[in-house]
Amino acid sequence: MIMKTESLPIKVLLVEDQQLVREGLKGLLALHSELSLVGEAADGAEAVALLAEMAPEEMPDVLLSDMRMPRLDGLGLIRALAARGWPIPVLLLTTFDDAQAFDEAVRAGAKGFLLKAISPDTLLQALRDVASGGTALRPGITERMERHATQLERGFVATEQPDPLSPKELQVLRLVASGRSNTEIAALLGNSEGVIKNHCSAIFSKMGVRDRTQAVLRAIDLGWI
Repeated sequence: MIMKTESLPIKVLLVEDQQLVREGLKGLLALHSELSLVGEAADGAEAVALLAEMAPEEMPDVLLSDMRMPRLDGLGLIRALAARGWPIPVLLLTTFDDAQAFDEAVRAGAKGFLLKAISPDTLLQALRDVASGGTALRPGITERMERHATQLERGFVATEQPDPLSPKELQVLRLVASGRSNTEIAALLGNSEGVIKNHCSAIFSKMGVRDRTQAVLRAIDLGWI
């Protein structure tokens, strides 16, 4: 990745499903001449489609993305970038200070993880840090992030055309893609968590993938979500 210099603006692609929040972030970015908004998307799938149409010189230096979004969330977006060979760092924003969410972000390879309640100055500095090849994480977390990143297996081997999913399995897959946990999906569908885990296992088996994010990426490629 090319390191940014003081004379070059930091190109940012904004990914946020809530329009009011997205407009607010756009306004904030516009206040700083060192930042250049090169695009916006309402979810990860839309961001991937937008990036696919960009010329190499147009590609962003940082993706500023919400963590929880429909279709493809921030974690899935990170995996999608890696699967396509786009080494663009992602700075995730989240509403809640959730230790599990932080660990998921670190394991996925996020270069930044911040609460939406941060100050504008903190966000600006985080964008600088991530664009220059650094991280914007809680103090003392960088080493842990790097350890997780080296352990993470990103690739997967899928069949040309996987077995079709049942209507219930497709419903579960779409909820998985929205970033919901098994517990949340169980509550929404009126099932036990064990039933949802069984559905997920069946989905992974049919699609020839190993985990939730890979299933979502494969489903996008197949046009299922």
